Amino acid sequence: MNQFVQRVANYVANEIVIKGLANSKTFQKFAVRTNQQYEEVAKKGTENIAKTLEEMAQEQAGKAAASASSASTHLQPPKPPLRGIPGFFVAFFKELKKDVVGG
Repeated sequence: MNQFVQRVANYVANEIVIKGLANSKTFQKFAVRTNQQYEEVAKKGTENIAKTLEEMAQEQAGKAAASASSASTHLQPPKPPLRGIPGFFVAFFKELKKDVVGG
């Protein structure tokens, strides 16, 4: 019997709260503003992440290019991709940039 009363009270409270909030202009404005702020923050976050990843990838590529160019200036066959940690980060950031930025 106690569970039945609890369920009825819970149902009635939920109906009152949900219908009250659904009909409240103040709550609707709050929901719209909150959604807009969330979308702006998400967009800025994505842009910042893309920018940071691009900078890190360029930094790693610059380090790789500097070490490759200092080794020799003669014409040689193309070098294979970087190996180890630097190669991993360069490839990882390129792929992550494709996923985040879409290009």
